[in-house]
Amino acid sequence: MFKKTIFMLISVLLVFILVGCNKNKKIQVTIGMWPEPYLTNDVEMFNEWKRLFETDNPRYEIIGQPYTYTVDTFFPMAQSGTQPTVFQTWFTEPQKLIKNGFVKDITENLKALNWYDKMDPTMREALTSNGKVYGVPRDGYGLGLAINLEVFEEVGLIDDWDGDGILDIVNQDGTPRYPTTFDELRETSEFITRTMKDYFDKDVAGLIILSSNNNGGWQFSNLAWNFGAKLQVKNDEGKWVANLNSPEAIEALEWVKLMKWECECLPASASLTYADWYNYLGTGRAAMSFAGSDAISMPITNFGMDKNKIAFVPMPKGPNGHQYSLFGGTPYMFSSRASDEQIEGALKFLEYMGRSPEISEISISSMRLGMRTADQKGMPILPSITPWINEDYLAQVDTMEGQFVNVNLRNFNDFYTTLNTIRKPEEPNYAQEMYEYLDSSIQQVLTNQNANPSALLTSNNNSFQTQYLNNLK
Repeated sequence: MFKKTIFMLISVLLVFILVGCNKNKKIQVTIGMWPEPYLTNDVEMFNEWKRLFETDNPRYEIIGQPYTYTVDTFFPMAQSGTQPTVFQTWFTEPQKLIKNGFVKDITENLKALNWYDKMDPTMREALTSNGKVYGVPRDGYGLGLAINLEVFEEVGLIDDWDGDGILDIVNQDGTPRYPTTFDELRETSEFITRTMKDYFDKDVAGLIILSSNNNGGWQFSNLAWNFGAKLQVKNDEGKWVANLNSPEAIEALEWVKLMKWECECLPASASLTYADWYNYLGTGRAAMSFAGSDAISMPITNFGMDKNKIAFVPMPKGPNGHQYSLFGGTPYMFSSRASDEQIEGALKFLEYMGRSPEISEISISSMRLGMRTADQKGMPILPSITPWINEDYLAQVDTMEGQFVNVNLRNFNDFYTTLNTIRKPEEPNYAQEMYEYLDSSIQQVLTNQNANPSALLTSNNNSFQTQYLNNLK
């Protein structure tokens, strides 16, 4: 009897101990966009956000996990359940991740926080399936034309007309000194390459055209739109049909071929990735490149380019006046395996990063810390393409940018003032897979002078339809 009583007392004591342990156990939230250790300024900034968050929310523990999304790494990670609680991806990916059950519906969380109606509707639509929202936008970008002002000055295309020490890409009356059409882009690129070679004995590409890692197809889709193409269309039965070989898309690829073989104003390499554009531009080996507005800092932070030696202007108009800027961005998405409490903590942490629509003391200080850190790194601070539309948030962004924008806005304003009227979301179905097929077509015309753009696009169009669009339901 005595032994039985002792056993019961020990059992009760163990239960109390376990309950106590569970009460003290913190809810772990893994932040997948944590910076790599060598980015010391960024790590310090994230650690400060972690400290403040955990102080104010003691039941949570923030775990930093540096992770850069790729399809090859994410799918195995998600299948094994090791993906972070929250991670960054691209706006081409949400529907694929939703379909595979890898991300969590956070609609009710957003409505409870009063964030749902504050989100940019275009970005929210990209994160929505069957009326449910599965992510939060970090920011947006538009494709435009990045320009090395020093190269333009060297060949006599621009100067510093107002004497402020910064080269000017627009005239005193506001008219552009940059190419505004694809015909002008071809002429300017050819002039720069030939002038640099004939008078300065320098090998400088007038323009960079990408062709690898899906980057070529991504940018080419914008070229094709501006030539009047529609790359995916619905037929009379309401089914999606590939249209990569439309006359307008063929004309756009013919333009790329002309730039390579007639104008001879592209780099010698026919296999260029996104890392190459800012290498060429930042080291003065290229005058112009298509790029996303969110990456303007790359030639500056990676190759020491002076932030006052770069301009960013709108995508050129096509031969029939079409003008679009491919509009995308970076969303935060949340693991389908995360608990409701983890989702709540991850969303709350976004406020501590200054990445929410909330205007609070902590969010304002976080936004300021982010801009101050960028300034310390020598990055250009430019107007934002904001993911939120509530008036108090937009007013705070305007105030903050008034304090921190550190470039001559005349060299960027044309892009920002036109973006909202010309922005166009990426194609709706299997965009990354479509880009891979377009990469192949671009590489062929860049390596083979006798390549047939129509035949190439038709072959890849048929493969894309068979392998992907036919699978849509």
